[in-house]
Amino acid sequence: MLTTIGEVLMLTLWCVVAPTLIVPIGAMVSDRSRIASAVLPFPLSLTVVFAFLLFSHLAVDLRRPDVNPYAFFLLLITLCLICATGAKWGADRIAQSIDGLLRPIVTAIGKATGLFVLAMALIQFTVVVLRYVFGWNSILLQESVTYLHGGTFLLAAGYALLTNDHVRVDIFYGSASPRRRAIIDLFGCYVFLFPFCLLTIAMSAPYVANSWAALEGSTEQSGIQAVFLLKSLIPAFAVLLLAAGFIIATDAARTIRDTKPAPKEATA
Repeated sequence: MLTTIGEVLMLTLWCVVAPTLIVPIGAMVSDRSRIASAVLPFPLSLTVVFAFLLFSHLAVDLRRPDVNPYAFFLLLITLCLICATGAKWGADRIAQSIDGLLRPIVTAIGKATGLFVLAMALIQFTVVVLRYVFGWNSILLQESVTYLHGGTFLLAAGYALLTNDHVRVDIFYGSASPRRRAIIDLFGCYVFLFPFCLLTIAMSAPYVANSWAALEGSTEQSGIQAVFLLKSLIPAFAVLLLAAGFIIATDAARTIRDTKPAPKEATA
C-alpha cells in the first residue's frame, strides 16, 4: 500500500508539480505574446531537468532516484496542457492564483515555528532543572527538543527564503537594480533551487517511506515513538522551499515584465 502511495506521489511530483514550476516564465511574456508564453516554458523545463540530472550525478554518495518511464509521457502531456492553458487564459492569471494559494500557507507555517522556538527553550530549561535540581532525567523531554529543533529549521526555511532572511553570499545583489535582482532570483530558482528541491524529494521519498512502513520509533523505550514523523520533515522542507521559490519566481517575472532595461549612456 505504501509503495503504491509512494509511486502516486512521485508521479504527482514529476507530472504535476514540476511542470507547474514553469508557469511564472510564461507569465513574464504573456502580455507580449501568447505564443511565446506557451513555447518558452519548454526549453526552460529542459534546463530544470538537465540541472536535476547534473545534481543527481554530482551526489556520488546517493543512489539516483528511480523514475517511472511512464512519467516522461505524463510529464510531456501535462506540460502541453499547462502551456495551452497559459496561452488561452493567460499564464499571469494562473501564476497569481497559485501565488495567492501558496503564500499564506508558507507564511503561516513559517510564523508557527516561532512557537517551536519558545517551546524548545521552555522544555530545555525544564530538562536542566529536573536533572540538576531534582536528579530526574526524561528521555522524552530531551528528544522533544530534537523534534522541535528539526521542525524549526526545516519548516521555517521556505518562509526565511520568502522574506529574504536567509544568508546571502553574493556581493552584487545588494547594489543591483530591481530588474537585475529579479533576473538573479529567476535564474537562481530555475537553475539551483528547483532542481535541488526536486532531487531532495526524490531521494528522501524511499527513506521516509521505509520509516513509515515500520512506524519507526525511538531507540529508547521511554523516547518518542514517532521518528517517522521527524523524517517526514525532510520532504516537507523541500516542498515548502518549492512553494517559496514559485512565489519568488512569480514576483521576479512580474518585475522583469513591468520594468524596462536601463538605457545605455551615449558615448561621446
